[in-house]
Amino acid sequence: MPATTLTKLVAEAAALTCCVAFGCGAPGGPSDVLPLAEAMRGVAAEAQANATLPPPPATSAPGPTTITISAIGDCAIGDLHYGAGAPGSFLAKLEQVESPLDYPFSGVAQLFAEDDLTIANLEGTFTEREAWHNPVFSIRGKPSYAQMLRRGGVELVDVDNNHSHDYGPGGHDDTKRALDAAGVAYFGRKIVDRREIKGMKVVNLGYLGGPAGTQGRVEADVAREKGPGTIVIVSFHWGVEGFYATHPDQQSLGRATIDAGADLVLGHHPHVLQGIETYKGRHIVYSLGNFVFGANSQPKDTDSLIYQERFIVDDGEVTAREQTLIPVRISSTPSQNDFRPVVVEGDDARRILAKVAKLSAAL
Repeated sequence: MPATTLTKLVAEAAALTCCVAFGCGAPGGPSDVLPLAEAMRGVAAEAQANATLPPPPATSAPGPTTITISAIGDCAIGDLHYGAGAPGSFLAKLEQVESPLDYPFSGVAQLFAEDDLTIANLEGTFTEREAWHNPVFSIRGKPSYAQMLRRGGVELVDVDNNHSHDYGPGGHDDTKRALDAAGVAYFGRKIVDRREIKGMKVVNLGYLGGPAGTQGRVEADVAREKGPGTIVIVSFHWGVEGFYATHPDQQSLGRATIDAGADLVLGHHPHVLQGIETYKGRHIVYSLGNFVFGANSQPKDTDSLIYQERFIVDDGEVTAREQTLIPVRISSTPSQNDFRPVVVEGDDARRILAKVAKLSAAL
């Protein structure tokens, strides 16, 4: 019953009750009035019943939720400066496929679509410029290639590495513009990525691992970013190219980063897999190897990983961490790098996981 109607009826009932009590000469006398008074008592009872209905049940407190982060290693989305278009090159392969912008990540895009954030190291540039100082080993792709990352499910890339300025400051600016246009975020070189995922703040920081003073900067940055309801992930471009063994400097810096409050440390640059360490309940992934790597058409080692960490979050706090290692070959064909990573199974998967286990045990 609408509130205005109920108020009007209660007022009329009160007026009639006054007539009965004080004799206002109502036609027909009290016998005509009492039935209406009884009816209004029913209205009043209905109003009371409506007023005392139990409140809706309280919403139960939300339970734990899971934030899944995927990480991959070095991605060179292009060719060496003088190699573009040569047989077996990245560009030559793209010219052979129907959907070039979808091709490189097509073997793993669905997996990345199911996580909450995928992070890669962008090893190279997106520019049309001429090489700045070292054309032989400079890596570049067309600015449109930045769309490959987004279409492949990669939302975030580290741009602090030894190839980020292959084409000078201008080439680096071109790269950031291409990433912006493609809707791919980036971090590193003092750029911090801050985002919210399922009610938690997730912060990504990136550094070159070698320069003097790096540890002090990392510790200060992590302390600044870390706070309640925050997950801090730190990526390092570090180590020695081609070496499976972790350099002592990597381990020292990685542990100091965890001590400063980081939740996860990711590493790249050696172009091969290295071990994974659990330190104070948190993980240091020393090298993820290559992934989509256009700068080498015939690498000696095509083993790689998709590293996934699941943060179990309850009431704004990380209560548990779970990791999954997904073994990958950086090419869908074993004989030649076709620049399309695929998840492997069976003997290949067991071999890659055994390799990582052995490297990890050595830590």
